[in-house]
Amino acid sequence: MLILARAGTNQSTDAYFYLFNVGLVPIQCIIVGMMYPSLLNDRGMSRAGLARIRWLTPALGLVFVTGGALWLTERDRLPVDLIALAVLSALNALVQALLWFKAVAAQAGGNALWISGVALPANILAVVALTYPWKSPPAAMTIMVGALLVGNIGLLVAMTRRKVGTAVLDSVPLVAPSRSGPFWFLGKSTVGYLGQIFLQSLAVLLPASGVTFLNIGVKIVSSVSATFVNATMPSLVHRSTDSPHSARQFLRLTVVVVSLGGAALVAGTWIIWPSLLRPAIVVALWLIASSASAIAAQMSYRFLTPQMSTRTILVVTAVVALTALSSRGTGFDLTVALCAYATIDAASALLLLLPLRDRTMSLLLGGVVAGLASTWITAYL
Repeated sequence: MLILARAGTNQSTDAYFYLFNVGLVPIQCIIVGMMYPSLLNDRGMSRAGLARIRWLTPALGLVFVTGGALWLTERDRLPVDLIALAVLSALNALVQALLWFKAVAAQAGGNALWISGVALPANILAVVALTYPWKSPPAAMTIMVGALLVGNIGLLVAMTRRKVGTAVLDSVPLVAPSRSGPFWFLGKSTVGYLGQIFLQSLAVLLPASGVTFLNIGVKIVSSVSATFVNATMPSLVHRSTDSPHSARQFLRLTVVVVSLGGAALVAGTWIIWPSLLRPAIVVALWLIASSASAIAAQMSYRFLTPQMSTRTILVVTAVVALTALSSRGTGFDLTVALCAYATIDAASALLLLLPLRDRTMSLLLGGVVAGLASTWITAYL
């Protein structure tokens, strides 16, 4: 809201959002998608592998943001008064990678405090910076990114002094039990990320209002998943966990809570905006699927082999292919796009819960997959 109030929507905000998201790509693919599950799994990586990630991810953040800035320059979208924003964005990507490395290490040890607040100091300073009415959008966005960088540097200093994640990193073996394990996780995260980018690209084919509603659905589901899962699961599943029992109980509790929330969402939509009832039903099912997928994924990191990642890779590939085929017809609409997102999470959760021997939740997720498939077909036809 402050960005819109102080800078509006223009080249400055486009450059910020684009460069910031580009800088997150190495973090999401390597640190979150490869390093974290490898630390949880008994077939994880070696200290040498972690050392490479420690310097490679910040370096890639710099490279990605620099490449993004060059792309914007090529398209005449980065004027001279935004060069400072690009430089600060590159430095911020570097510092963020160092922060996430320490926070994810602590998370693997069962401490969710640092990963939960990894962006808090930076965002607080960014909000403070935007309260002042700067003279131009480039000035507002550049100063805001500078505030992000200062907040991240301050947190990095604090985490370094407290030696956050050091105990976990020191416990990693010198030689990894399996050299291929981390690359299975990397393949899973990379395919998943590329699949989401592809689905977002296909969503451009929807009317403008459809794209907006799709992203509202994405925001609702991702925020619920982060609130109920990411801040709780590290204390239930970490490097010392020897049983999935507590995670299974948490899965059942989470499904009940999000199901009630989904029912309220459907009821409210039916009363206020009945034309969006079917998309609301899909979002309600997606809430269940997304939460179950996030919990099942963290359970699989600890209790299944890295090769199980192929199940998720196959699901993403199949759903993206079906969505691409659907987009070629006249029946491609908001409901179909939402079904594609939800089906990835639901099918992934189902295929991971089966080897985890959770029959009750497997049956439930099987029903969710069937419901999404039937909704997809009827909406398209």
